[in-house]
Amino acid sequence: MKNFSTAVRHMAASPKKIQERVGDAYLYHLCHVKTEELPEEIQTDFEDLKTRLTSEQPIGDEGSVNATIRNMTEFEALEIAQKIVYMTEIIESRLRDQ
Repeated sequence: MKNFSTAVRHMAASPKKIQERVGDAYLYHLCHVKTEELPEEIQTDFEDLKTRLTSEQPIGDEGSVNATIRNMTEFEALEIAQKIVYMTEIIESRLRDQ
């Protein structure tokens, strides 16, 4: 899944705050990924990621991801970024094993 490696590169290269990098990685690269297309061992992690990034009610037309990252601590964003990297490593490992 190229989307995950692109999301990781996006998070690494962006000068934005970690909360914004995580939100952008999800919105631009991961939000359209279908959970069932992922390796089974990370499907629950991905569902958790989606839930964590869309948990806040939006104000106006900002969208739930932007509302969530607006209220997210740096620590929470770092946890999510690490989870995205972990999932990417699993995906890349499975692709190498094919």
